[in-house]
Amino acid sequence: MQDADFRRLVEGSPLATVLLDRGDHGWCTRWANRAALDLLGDALQRPLADLVHPDDLGDVVATLDRGAQGAQGDRTAHEWRWRGAAGREVTVEVLVGPAGTGRGSLWLSFWDATQRVERTRDLTHRATHDRLTGLPNRELFEDRWEQARSRARRSGDVPAVAFCDVDDLKQLNDEHGHLAGDQALVRIAERLAGVSRAGDTVARFGGDEFVVLLDAASEVDPRSLARRLRETVRDVPVELPGERSVPVRCSVGLVQDDLTCSTAEVLARADRRMYEEKRRHRDG
Repeated sequence: MQDADFRRLVEGSPLATVLLDRGDHGWCTRWANRAALDLLGDALQRPLADLVHPDDLGDVVATLDRGAQGAQGDRTAHEWRWRGAAGREVTVEVLVGPAGTGRGSLWLSFWDATQRVERTRDLTHRATHDRLTGLPNRELFEDRWEQARSRARRSGDVPAVAFCDVDDLKQLNDEHGHLAGDQALVRIAERLAGVSRAGDTVARFGGDEFVVLLDAASEVDPRSLARRLRETVRDVPVELPGERSVPVRCSVGLVQDDLTCSTAEVLARADRRMYEEKRRHRDG
């Protein structure tokens, strides 16, 4: 195959391809085929820092520098975020290879993986989060609890766990329909998430039950934590047709974690405390 034929083949290929040169100011694009220009916009003679997401730039440069030094890779595609045409962010899978024009030149062949990455991220989120409230589900909560326990064994800063149950949700569903019940769950979820700290986890445990993992809570008064949660989920308004609303609340049982017990045993203690409060609500 003649060089001209090869060039026409690459220029017309649907696989985006660019030629990079390494100069005094870093890597810069010297040539790009039509597929690369369609994906990235005006990519010619632009420094790599203008094309690559800042969080991925270090990895990109390190990979290119290794390639320029003749390091042999495994030909596995790298996943990087690039600034695409019209300013949109695209995730690309990239193969890197020597250009044969000198130790400071490389070919990059890549394709748009944005939809695949977003689909994978969405499937992962659905598998670990409750669809109605958007909160972490039981499996993700238990995983984060185990991580918090691992940290506590090193630091001694033990988490606390609160078990929250919506009072009279069945009655709300029976009297006003399941849409009202769903709205109550969403409102409770918002209240709990709004009062939690960055390191805490609020999860929907199932049905009308929520759990809150208060990470690194050893130095905080458990009674004040429980009081804060109870105030948060007291008299939460649920809107009904005709500009009416009814208040709902949760019963809360909070316990300090005990690393000598299983998570199931600790959660059972929180559950018992929650039911003690629920009985007080009914008796009162």
